[in-house]
Amino acid sequence: MFRETIKKHYKKLLLLSVFVAAILAVIFQLRKNQADIKTEIREELKPVGYNAEAILVKEIPISKAFTYRGTVEPIKTVILSAESDGKITYSGLENGKSVNKGATLLKVDRTIRSSSYRLSQDAYTKAQSDYLKLSELFKSGNASGMEVENAKLAMQNAASQLAVSRKQVGQTTVLSPVNGIIVDRKVNQGEFVSTGTQIGSVACLDSVRITVFVKQEQVGQLKRGDAVSIQSVSSPNIIIKGRIYAVIPVASAASTYPVEIRCTNTKGFALMGGMSVDVQFNQGTIAKVLAVPRTSITKIDTNNAVYVVRGNNSPVLRPIITGKPVGTYLTVSKGLKAGDTVLTKGQLNVGADKKLQQVHIIN
Repeated sequence: MFRETIKKHYKKLLLLSVFVAAILAVIFQLRKNQADIKTEIREELKPVGYNAEAILVKEIPISKAFTYRGTVEPIKTVILSAESDGKITYSGLENGKSVNKGATLLKVDRTIRSSSYRLSQDAYTKAQSDYLKLSELFKSGNASGMEVENAKLAMQNAASQLAVSRKQVGQTTVLSPVNGIIVDRKVNQGEFVSTGTQIGSVACLDSVRITVFVKQEQVGQLKRGDAVSIQSVSSPNIIIKGRIYAVIPVASAASTYPVEIRCTNTKGFALMGGMSVDVQFNQGTIAKVLAVPRTSITKIDTNNAVYVVRGNNSPVLRPIITGKPVGTYLTVSKGLKAGDTVLTKGQLNVGADKKLQQVHIIN
């Protein structure tokens, strides 16, 4: 009986020991699992390292040249008129035709005027002869001084009439007063014209003017006499030099200022009236400005910004004001200084849970 009692107690103690051991094992495993979880959390919370590329902000040379489009106009257009009455016997008037100064553009029948000229020539010859004869007779005492004076006056009148007749014959031909292009033909061969009848127009294109409208922030850089380059839109390979003739100090309705350019058509009539051209100002003028690659630009709301790196610290987002694009760069007018380091690659990795390990500076 006693042995059976001891056996029962032994079994209970054994079961209790096993139970306690199991509980302790469970507790140990739970603690181990908890430690593992904390370790995993610490690892997950540990900042992720990343590499990036950056560039030192520096000044770059840029051209201060700027271009505006304008329209070519003749400096002057000459209106042609008939100088005598009659039938047109020849017309060289043809719209678009290039003519040189002195070229014959129109002839009017000169039959009547030629006859009048010959009569005037004969009258002058006779009056001259009479004057010379009376002058000789006066020397020998066979003519009075009054007769000589009257003959001299008659000769002078005949000379004046001859000059008028000669001019009238010349007026039957209309010559081009300038080098240019015929832009308006109003009469044809065979028609009758009167003195003063408008027969056409010639646009003088030896020299031309171009008017462009320049923004107020740029017009202050311009002055009379500055050289410009003119490029035809229709013939981009032709570049002609010109100069600023006038800067008009009164703004247009669009708050731009008219600038008049004049140039000589050194290559024939490369520039024609009404033609569109591009005028480039400030050629050869260079300025140095801060600039950053376009790849460095990110956004704060709708404004441009860059990540600035100092030592091993995390990049700091800094707003900047950008200006004119220069190739793959943007000029910077505010927010940076020469020597600043800005990220050009790796900006998407920047965050509170990430750590910048290495920055490769690109020259």
